[in-house]
Amino acid sequence: MSGPLGGIGGIGGIGGIGGIGGIGGIGGIGGIGGIGGIGGIGGIGGIGGDSPLAADALVHTRDGIIGSWQDPAAAPVQLAAEQTGQPPDNLELWSPGVRASLFDFELHSRVGFHVDGTDPDTMHVCHLDTAGSGSLPAGMAYKPLVSLTRPSTAVFEDQLHLVHAYADLRPDRAAEILSQLSATTVFVGSIAYLHPDRTPKTLELIATAFRLANLVEMRLKHGLACRRPNEYSPQLQPMILTPAHGALPSGHATEAFIASTVLWRLLEASGHAVYSTAATCEQLMRLASRTAINRTVAGVHFPVDSVAGALLGLTLGHYLVSRCTGAADYEAWSFDGHSYPVSSSTAPAEDFNWRVLFDVGAAGGPAQVSNGSYIPNASTQTLDAGGHSPLLAFLWDKAAAEWA
Repeated sequence: MSGPLGGIGGIGGIGGIGGIGGIGGIGGIGGIGGIGGIGGIGGIGGIGGDSPLAADALVHTRDGIIGSWQDPAAAPVQLAAEQTGQPPDNLELWSPGVRASLFDFELHSRVGFHVDGTDPDTMHVCHLDTAGSGSLPAGMAYKPLVSLTRPSTAVFEDQLHLVHAYADLRPDRAAEILSQLSATTVFVGSIAYLHPDRTPKTLELIATAFRLANLVEMRLKHGLACRRPNEYSPQLQPMILTPAHGALPSGHATEAFIASTVLWRLLEASGHAVYSTAATCEQLMRLASRTAINRTVAGVHFPVDSVAGALLGLTLGHYLVSRCTGAADYEAWSFDGHSYPVSSSTAPAEDFNWRVLFDVGAAGGPAQVSNGSYIPNASTQTLDAGGHSPLLAFLWDKAAAEWA
């Protein structure tokens, strides 16, 4: 089981899942599989090689040393079963791929999706609130998490000249664009010192974030069903293969911003003298923005796709941190594509600008913000006690300890 599961999430390779259509984004970003190899981490010291040669050798070795059978003198102490609210001590015994499955269940089982009942252009992602104990929760209800409304065709048509203009950057950005198809974690690791030998739990946390982003972004892409730029004009001619799924929200933008958000919040919580500063947050957000813009340079996304993706990545990032840290609440955000501006005689087409969504210099510290129009104010949602996962807390605490 450890082989395939090691690849379950991008940890060992849902990067591979990420690779589905380029992960709409970043499977490559989820290509943290490569970084951790983490499913491959089980191969440390050469242990775990299930080759035909090794299997045959082990058969003969056992025959040569086993001797006559003897009943064991003692049995191992039974592992403790999981208890509500108790530290998940057994997690250290499982492979990274198995842990990935557990973390995913903790997150994904609490995420719901539905189409707006009055506006089919609007899709909602929700958090499942539970209460009670016993065999079944006493009460269950969905709370808002993030909502996206599809822009009008006029908005996409209005942005065609932006996509065309960004194509001039292709010679300068080609190496980045191609690298970010499969190795975006390397870019994040150039800002904060990430390495599979020294920060394996941080890499597991980032991979967990990628998988959450991929789950949500793909469902929204399908629901909103926005066309790609090259479907509007044959002159755009993308420099890479256009992914075979909807454009909005941009998956690369979603995953780049969730990675930057989660890593920043982790570094902030660690109190690291260098990495917990606003300067690090600024660099991470600039990197996420450049990654998103590179998809427009490549010709496969409109700037508005990146706006929606960045909003989604920021929101999911803060939500994930709240789930990991036992926070009392989280903020639900929305993107109103119906209010997204089109150009006029006095104003150019609205380009992507991450600072409209996030303020590094906010009074209380870096924070997600509203622009008062297509990004309205957030609503604060109480996070139920059941949403506080000891499994996710384990991952967060272990990751934070790597930066102490």
